[in-house]
Amino acid sequence: RVFAKTDNLLYTNTSLNTITKGEFVCPSTGKPCSCGSKTVCNGYSIEQKSDCGKNEPLPFSDIEGSRYTNKELIFPPELLLRKLTYLKLSGSGGLKWYRPLQLQQVLDLKARYPDAKLIVGNSEIGIEMRLKGFQYRVLVCVASIPELNKLNVEDDGLEIGAAVRLSELQNVCRKVTKERAPHEISACKAFLEQIKWFAGTQIKNVASVGGNICTASPISDLNPLWMVTRSKFNIIDCRGNIRTTGAENFFLGYRKVDLASDEILLSIFLPWTRPFEFVKEFKQAHRRDDDIALVNAGMRVFLEEKNEKWVVSDASLAYGGVAPLSISAAKTKEFLIAKAWNDELLQGALKVLEKDIVLKENAPG
Repeated sequence: RVFAKTDNLLYTNTSLNTITKGEFVCPSTGKPCSCGSKTVCNGYSIEQKSDCGKNEPLPFSDIEGSRYTNKELIFPPELLLRKLTYLKLSGSGGLKWYRPLQLQQVLDLKARYPDAKLIVGNSEIGIEMRLKGFQYRVLVCVASIPELNKLNVEDDGLEIGAAVRLSELQNVCRKVTKERAPHEISACKAFLEQIKWFAGTQIKNVASVGGNICTASPISDLNPLWMVTRSKFNIIDCRGNIRTTGAENFFLGYRKVDLASDEILLSIFLPWTRPFEFVKEFKQAHRRDDDIALVNAGMRVFLEEKNEKWVVSDASLAYGGVAPLSISAAKTKEFLIAKAWNDELLQGALKVLEKDIVLKENAPG
């Protein structure tokens, strides 16, 4: 009722409405009704009284809330100011739910419970547990870990914490596309275009970058882009040791990634593109908006000028929806490199690609 911003005066002040044969005409339906009159019971008789009095404005803090007219609802300040605490909750069947506040606490929990599931938005694990019958004994909410929420614009690229929400990445990419040199933002523009069709706003506000990566869905819209943009994944183990791996080497099989049981994804590094380096995203789905992909792809080409011709210095192509995992078209990449950038190259690459990415009959999409 508060969200509807109903003007109660229309329903309670008869001076604003026409009365036909003593009946109140409802401003909502245009038909006679009793919403503008008060029914008063006196003993055995019922008396109808018109409520012609003006509504007095209520304080903004009024709990009833139906008469807010000029005030936007705000998030409760007491919740914003509430200090976060370490939480440990227990559920039925031995289920444990933790909310640590420090990275070391996460690593300690991972050492204690190697099979623990890390959650941020719970948009994947929640579906698995509620709808698919999956049973996870230990859940660790990492949404409040500062190291996992960093999002820094560096001289050589973007450093993105694993718990950064997709909408936050979207906002930063929008910002850098306006501030950085045009040749540096080709990858950011590709991510922006893919995130735009990724999911609903509510999901993007809670779902994390790292969660989408580690779920390793074969139809992830973003994973092919991480693979082709020379992105690096920083991984930390329970002892605090950090190693780095290329995104193209991170996905090992169906929903299987290069993470040991004592490791977690710490952050992602997305480098700026170089002059004459171009990144493009592709997605085909049943619907344009808010739908999973049938097939998607990320592509990158780096050109240089030789003998008055543009030649492919480096290239990368990755596809989703054509195998149990997002895969690189390695043979096509080899074919492209060191060749002149023209239509003849395109036709040749398409023929190589047919043999490079072989679709099985049961391929998803």
